[in-house]
Amino acid sequence: MRNAKAKAARSDNYESDFSEIGDESLDMTYLRGTIGYAIRRAQMAVFDDLQDAIGKYQISPTQFSVLSLVADNPGALQSTIAEALGVERPRIVPVIDQLEKRGLATRVRSATDGRAREIYLTAEGASLLETLKSRFAEHQRRVAARLNSGTDALLAELWRLAGDA
Repeated sequence: MRNAKAKAARSDNYESDFSEIGDESLDMTYLRGTIGYAIRRAQMAVFDDLQDAIGKYQISPTQFSVLSLVADNPGALQSTIAEALGVERPRIVPVIDQLEKRGLATRVRSATDGRAREIYLTAEGASLLETLKSRFAEHQRRVAARLNSGTDALLAELWRLAGDA
């Protein structure tokens, strides 16, 4: 094992964290101690669970977010939805294209600005969203069950930091 020397060279007061990846052993000590890496890994775990919850409906997390926003904000502009989700405007177009192609949402030219498109859920989209919200609630319960009591304050602080970014 090529990391054997690295393991042996560590002082007794330095706790290393090695992970077996395929045939290699990688020292993950530094990365696992960083906030960004921890947040990214947590996000990946949450998204994996979400995919398990809603994946059979062939809906991505972004599409679910769009459906949810449009349900609560009928007629919201495509550009406003992109901004609200932190998605570049050109990247939201294919997301809404897919929803429209599946008959879940529709675009309507804005009466006040002919270049803008208002987004509405179809009856089928509203119906699917209710099913997805139920599945999402189960997902939320599973994720929340993995958190400890101090995590709520940490999540609130991370949300505050994200808002300041």
